[in-house]
Amino acid sequence: MGIKNLKTILTQKCSFAINERKLDNYRGMIFGIDTSIFLYKYLYNNDDHLEGLTRFILRLLKNHITPVFIFDGKPPKEKDGTLQNRREKRDFLHIKKDVLEHSLNINKEDFDKFKEELLIYLKDKNDKFIINEDEIKSIFEKNQEEIKIDAEKINKKIIYVTQNHITAAKHLFDLFGIAYIHSPNEAESLLAVLCKENLIDGCISEDSDILVNGGKLFLRNFSSDKNTVEEYCLEGILSGLDFTQDEFIDFCILCGCDYTEKINGLGPITSYKLMTKHKTIEKIMEELNKTHKYEIPDNFNYEKARELFKNPYDLSIVHNMKDKIKIERPQLEKLKEFLKETKLKEKYFKEIDQNLINYYIDIENYNSNSQK
Repeated sequence: MGIKNLKTILTQKCSFAINERKLDNYRGMIFGIDTSIFLYKYLYNNDDHLEGLTRFILRLLKNHITPVFIFDGKPPKEKDGTLQNRREKRDFLHIKKDVLEHSLNINKEDFDKFKEELLIYLKDKNDKFIINEDEIKSIFEKNQEEIKIDAEKINKKIIYVTQNHITAAKHLFDLFGIAYIHSPNEAESLLAVLCKENLIDGCISEDSDILVNGGKLFLRNFSSDKNTVEEYCLEGILSGLDFTQDEFIDFCILCGCDYTEKINGLGPITSYKLMTKHKTIEKIMEELNKTHKYEIPDNFNYEKARELFKNPYDLSIVHNMKDKIKIERPQLEKLKEFLKETKLKEKYFKEIDQNLINYYIDIENYNSNSQK
């Protein structure tokens, strides 16, 4: 997810464009949110995405920020390789958890017998999964409670966002009166285009692809428990790197993105030096083909990756979304009733009772004043 090791070069060359900001600096602004990232985050944290999203929304509203949630659509086929890798990692976690749980049923009096039985189980389960003797010994030496803890840690990482989760999130947004949009493909692409077209003021995500897609203002490290975020300003980044947006796109493709294979061994620092010298991937490829220092993969389809970053959407589709970007008064009683089924703490119910309507009035006042 995002550009590999991008922050390494950004910290070196344009740290002035990355700043910690208080959320109240964005009063009266509209921010699009990469919904899936936060669905996974809150399901991982306490298995209650509605509780997490509620606290997220309250944090924004109390700072007079209008949220717009963006749901992912179908990713482009160029991302199939990345998605397959993620599926394989998840399958690996499933098997590792199964191995740990099965080990609880094996007699631990003799290591060789323990190892043999575990390997037989693993071969029957998935013969592609490899476990070495040191890993088996580590399991053998742990007591049952330690193994259960390890298995639970892995289980927390195996998260599926289902249609039921998405439907419940939409209902929550409806009760809050907050807008949401289904992206034709990936949410971060739409967020960036909405920002470029000034339909929103900025983007909240953890995915640095937003910058490559041209999102002008990118907030990350958002937490409902604090009032600060890490702000990335694209204009400052381009200035610090001395790149145009097109050159920045090429640089990020070289660093490694989700849309094509990466040139092995080519990290962000070398990529930056090559881009500074040559300005385009085409010219860099000419040099690399001469020196033979790096092996270029056959499926290094940088042209398609470049196009997906530059023009992910028909702008007419994006402009038709303008009327969806708004906030309406909440259905207060229905909202509170709905949230009773969540793990939301009492203090947030009190905040909803005492302050929620005032948050909306303040946002309406900001919007009215900005239109004068």
